Amino acid sequence: MKHRLLSEHFGKVKKTPLQYSEHFDIANHGDIKGYGREALVNIFLKEHLPDSIEYLTGEIFDEFDKRSGQVDIILQSKSFPKVPLLGNTQLVYSDAVMAAIEVKSNLTKQHLYAIFEQFKKVKLLNRKAIIKGGGMLSDLKKIPCIIFAFKVPVHRKIVEHVNKFSVLKKVPLTDFAPDMVVVLDSDFYICRNDGWIFPPVPERALFRHWEGLPHENLVGIYIYLINLSSSYLFDPPNFSVAPYFEKSILNKS
Repeated sequence: MKHRLLSEHFGKVKKTPLQYSEHFDIANHGDIKGYGREALVNIFLKEHLPDSIEYLTGEIFDEFDKRSGQVDIILQSKSFPKVPLLGNTQLVYSDAVMAAIEVKSNLTKQHLYAIFEQFKKVKLLNRKAIIKGGGMLSDLKKIPCIIFAFKVPVHRKIVEHVNKFSVLKKVPLTDFAPDMVVVLDSDFYICRNDGWIFPPVPERALFRHWEGLPHENLVGIYIYLINLSSSYLFDPPNFSVAPYFEKSILNKS
């Protein structure tokens, strides 16, 4: 079967992170495997997305000094200010974040619940910046959160776990649910029903699900992040550093 040019391209590209991910299994320590897989995702993103994006790791904080905890990959525009700790490990203004990505080798229930707790912290950060959609695309008032996984035991369970977590923790879906889930070796992805990848369907469903050609597994996150970066380019969110310094206390010597 002959596929479209870009479909063939992404089909070739996805083989590299899958192969190297298996290579990292040689390591005994989980952190080494995790760092390796994060590096693979970073490489894919840097090679395919515009040069106007930076790829950081660290904590996101808001104007009230609430923090997200450690986030694997934080995307922000290069036109926004930074608070470096060491290299790409940084404190990142909540109003500057384009997207937050958590990378996992395997999406078990335990891993998913840990990610949901992480995303809950990210989504509840105060944020004045709005990522403008326009047309069928909804404006994004909360930080977009993405799960990038290499494997998943039963992929159709992901949405089920999202709903169960919402009931168990008594948290609205919009306060923690991922905006996108990509599972590399299962040839599918899940995205919000907000128009940023597919035209929204009229049903009140939170997610849309894509499953089809294995060549196109990475296309979803590519399109989503291209759309986000285009919004930043043509209609960038307002950003002011002043609120992050308000009511600061200077100790008198």
